[in-house]
Amino acid sequence: MKSAFRGIIAAVLMLVIVLGAVIIEPGIKDAGKRYHQHLEEPGYTPCSSHGDDIFCTHLPLVVIDTEGKEIPGKVTGERDSFDQAVYSKAEDGTDYINVSVSVIDNDSGNNHLTDTPDFTTRSLFRIRGNSSRRFEKAPYLLKFVDDKGNDNSIEVMGMDAHNEWALNGPYLDKSLVRNYMWYNISGEMMEYSPNVRYCELFVNNDYRGVYLMTETITAGKDEGRLRLKENVKGNEFSGFLLRIDRPTETDLETVRDIYSFSERLNLTSFDISIRYPGKNTLTKERSEEIEREFSQFEKTLYSYDYNTEDYGYQTQIDTDNFADYYIINEFTSNIDAGNYSTYIYKEPNGKYKMCVWDFNNSCNNYTEAQYGGYGLTKKNSGYYFMILRDPDFSQKVIDRYRELRKGVLSEEYLTNYVDDVIKWLGPAVKRNYERWKAYYNENPLLNTDGTVDRNQHTTEEATEFLKNWIVKRGAWLDDNIEALKFVSHPSRNKRWNEQD
Repeated sequence: MKSAFRGIIAAVLMLVIVLGAVIIEPGIKDAGKRYHQHLEEPGYTPCSSHGDDIFCTHLPLVVIDTEGKEIPGKVTGERDSFDQAVYSKAEDGTDYINVSVSVIDNDSGNNHLTDTPDFTTRSLFRIRGNSSRRFEKAPYLLKFVDDKGNDNSIEVMGMDAHNEWALNGPYLDKSLVRNYMWYNISGEMMEYSPNVRYCELFVNNDYRGVYLMTETITAGKDEGRLRLKENVKGNEFSGFLLRIDRPTETDLETVRDIYSFSERLNLTSFDISIRYPGKNTLTKERSEEIEREFSQFEKTLYSYDYNTEDYGYQTQIDTDNFADYYIINEFTSNIDAGNYSTYIYKEPNGKYKMCVWDFNNSCNNYTEAQYGGYGLTKKNSGYYFMILRDPDFSQKVIDRYRELRKGVLSEEYLTNYVDDVIKWLGPAVKRNYERWKAYYNENPLLNTDGTVDRNQHTTEEATEFLKNWIVKRGAWLDDNIEALKFVSHPSRNKRWNEQD
């Protein structure tokens, strides 16, 4: 298994090299040691042992057999009491079907459908997403289970053991790059970003193209990489994970909504729901504690003393994490961040931190996105409406942005990254295009008033569009990131900041 080799790399990276002063502190998951699949694994070399009639790829293969059952989760056209879309059910009335999943990921060389799988497991399976449920190339959710139906955490393609995975099929993103690229770059910047690997997918022997196997933001095995539970001297301490999204929870594996301070005051139109602890461990008392605790954070943020040293928001949040989350989503103009599919968590005895999620519509790839790469698009998103009023936080963001532009957010690094990924994907790009080229046409979700043509018709056009936008976006932010100081200037915020 490739995971054995990757495990050696991980072990070396975890060594404390005293003379080199390389120290990986407990609690750090990604920062500085992110595994980039296209950099660590070999590209495609044709096999000499078979002809072109044998499917052959250097990417891992995911093979799903629904055993004749129709996949639930399709949009039915009906609306519920929240005026949200209603999704199709399995024959037994549940949201999932039970399927067989095999992953073929050889130690070296290429992968073929006839190869012995790395593993095979039962899994709950359905279509996932919001607007993406309507796509011909659908995204899916996998929940690995054993024969008794219990969670079954498995290492997948070298990623940490987890039982819940998203199979994201780049569809609107015809470059195939956005989620892979920005999850990995976020992992270079922040303590945590979801693990992700490219693969090719077959469902009931139907080739579905290039997909991304992505770790969902949940606790995972032994409470996972988020480390939301700790046991200290026999006493168990639990953190929690919340999701901010549309006011319906039928699709989010949600345990319970909380009625937060911001909702009570009608400061937000979004729901906040508990994703961890899970259904089997969350008690009524604990959910009420989480509700009170999170409401206290919001009260602090919206209070008169919101930026004071003793009582301000900085006593509640990890400001480095919040700065990095803001920068990555501002740089990419990620329209969903802060409003939809937004995750915030708190580890035991820790401060609140944000998790990145879903860059499919980023970098000017959606009808609601900004044109041309201009503007500060996230300054009023979510809690940044308040936090950016603090001049100390604005300066932190500016300083951190300048630092990152010399490294993982530099123009050279980002444009080369796109090119390198496409080159590494090799013939998989053409296979994916041939499978879906009939749908590489005018998509209304990419339409504009004619100012920008986002409806690219080939992967090559889409990658050039993405790179050109990145260059423009970086240049604009270089010249205008200091404008954040206007957001926090006292003349703008007299009624928020204490005056002499």
